[in-house]
Amino acid sequence: MVKLVISGRVQGVGFRPFVYRTAKKLGTKGYVCNVGGQVEVVLEKAHLQAFLQELEHKPKEAQITSIAQEPTPPQNHPFHIAPSCGVSLSLKDNLPLDLAICADCLKDTQDPKSRFYRYPFTACAHCGPRFSLLESLPYDRPKTSMKNFKLCAACTKDYNDPTSRRFFAQSLSCPQCPIKLSFYNQEGIESQNALKEAINALKRGEVVALKGVGGFALTALATNKKAIEQIRQIKARPFKPLALMVSLQEALECVHLNQRELDALVSKEAPIVLARKKTHIYEHLAPNLDSLGVLLPYTALHHLILQEVKAIVFTSANLKGEPIITDFKELQAKLPRLCVLTHERPIVHGIDDSVVRLVAGKMRLVRLARGYAPLHLRLKAPKNTLGMGAQNKANLCFIKEGCLVTPELGGLDSVASVQRYKQDLDFFTKLYRKPEIIGLDLHPNYTASQIGKEQGAPFKEVQHHAAHLHALLAEWGLKHSFKEGQAVIAFICDGFGLAQDKSLWGGEVFLATYQAGKFHTKHLHSLQSTLYPRSTNLLKDANSLAYALAYQHNLAFAPLLLEPTKAHNIATLITKQIATISSTSVGRLFDAVAGFCKVGGFNTYEAQSAMQLESLAATHPTNDIYPFEIQKDISIAPMLRAMEQDILAQRYALVAKKFHNTLAHIALSLSVRYNLPLLLGGGVFLNRLLGDTLQEIFKTRVFFLPEALPPTDGALALGQAHFMANSFKG
Repeated sequence: MVKLVISGRVQGVGFRPFVYRTAKKLGTKGYVCNVGGQVEVVLEKAHLQAFLQELEHKPKEAQITSIAQEPTPPQNHPFHIAPSCGVSLSLKDNLPLDLAICADCLKDTQDPKSRFYRYPFTACAHCGPRFSLLESLPYDRPKTSMKNFKLCAACTKDYNDPTSRRFFAQSLSCPQCPIKLSFYNQEGIESQNALKEAINALKRGEVVALKGVGGFALTALATNKKAIEQIRQIKARPFKPLALMVSLQEALECVHLNQRELDALVSKEAPIVLARKKTHIYEHLAPNLDSLGVLLPYTALHHLILQEVKAIVFTSANLKGEPIITDFKELQAKLPRLCVLTHERPIVHGIDDSVVRLVAGKMRLVRLARGYAPLHLRLKAPKNTLGMGAQNKANLCFIKEGCLVTPELGGLDSVASVQRYKQDLDFFTKLYRKPEIIGLDLHPNYTASQIGKEQGAPFKEVQHHAAHLHALLAEWGLKHSFKEGQAVIAFICDGFGLAQDKSLWGGEVFLATYQAGKFHTKHLHSLQSTLYPRSTNLLKDANSLAYALAYQHNLAFAPLLLEPTKAHNIATLITKQIATISSTSVGRLFDAVAGFCKVGGFNTYEAQSAMQLESLAATHPTNDIYPFEIQKDISIAPMLRAMEQDILAQRYALVAKKFHNTLAHIALSLSVRYNLPLLLGGGVFLNRLLGDTLQEIFKTRVFFLPEALPPTDGALALGQAHFMANSFKG
């Protein structure tokens, strides 16, 4: 007989039932079981090749990264599913992901003859919550938050029936062994018929906090502007876009969707898809932008609600700067006097909805979360390596025999966020062992860096944009194996990142060469630097940044950008170089140009002015560009001088579009100058218009934008870990 040890995403995806049915069909003896995070299969050698061929028909949610085999003593019992056993886990062992309800389960909820008819928590071995309820591996019911829910006779039969798609479905329950659904009104009084009362509350214009897969969401009728305003006040989010949950038919009426966007929308990951607006009915959800985030209902509970109401706002329930709320008592304490629809299944891991956007012809991640994370990559390191991530879009990355990137948590600016971050660190280090080396951001005030220094392992500070570079190298290398002497260049454009000289970088060009088994990198260019006021409030004000930039370049329209007193104060700071910072940030350049074009203001959320500038630019057809120069630095002075007349003539849409075109041509010019593949990173490259322009003008030249991870700070943990792993090679 032969023993196979199968690694990959093989737990929580119906893989053991598939193996069982396949083995029974082949007539082999042996067994299948979960071992740690892997699956072990023992079968007769005569059936080995046929079994390996059958693996091509594995469940679509399963992913196999490796199969190890070895001889094993003969066994004389029929093929069966053996009890799981726990061993130390490997980073080759993928964690199960939370998946949208499958078509078969949805059909069950709509069938009056099914025992799952209108049951809000219908799931099977191919869909439903996974990671959010996981306490440990192997992935079996006793190691999930379902462990205290006893199965009824019918569910017990399904759970043990190899012909049922609920065979070994760990999240299984039904109306005879239900997860209780409860509704509380604003006074905290529980009502009977929870689902009906919640729907009635929505119809009355109430905000309803809804407990879902990864936490509570704030929901309201999408057309009820009063309820939407209440949500904005709760979250201190006066203008930030809010996601719209609708049926597929309604989504097609709300936004423009090409096939790639449609495929993402209906996928098992069920992300929020940022797409171009088709109607202004929901303008109040994403004011001053040409795009809207839409998602489909991804649980039975969501579908039951959407059968009664046409469209709801769906946004995480949390206070500003805090992570998504997962516990009913915490919700009552932090967001009192809300209607609440909750359930009794504990959420082990809070997790937000993922967000994707079509950029340069492919779907790109804006936020790495539910359905996509924890993300496993085929990367290795000589030692157990940990990347601590950034202050914003915080997450972790572990690399050894494999690589795992955890879901994004948001910022680390609150006690609750830091606690959640530490909980994640504790959970994953218990699963995958403590790190031997740690990479962390150079910025001394980053909470993630401070926590990293407390771990008791050797650490190294990794410059922010060097981490971006290494994240790009890691993902590029998965698709294009680096050969000896091969080189690439990278253009990193973002908000701010602390440089070694204590200035703030944000528009950097690097060369990376693969030699003797490791990467050697060199910084080539920066965007021309600008002095900006150091004040946090002024840095968030696009008009103040616009004035600072215009003043330094003696642009004639500078006095028109700010009221005289404020302009004089900023001019004084710059002239005397006091309370200022020197920055090469492309993100801040976007803000300044937005100020020039009268679509900037005080940024109440990240990239607000830049997104409004992109929306303005999309209204103009020009392919023209402004002049620029690339010498030691990338000079924007020629662009600003040429822009001056257009601004004075109030041709704002033209300026916005030519600015986007110019940045794309700077990238093209770098590609031509060095005649190397160009890797693009940093949050600026989530700009759809910019990405589409790059795709159009690069033609046969090679450029790369990330697909597995966002180009934002959500990739920094990977970059830090990759940097550290690279340091110990060769």
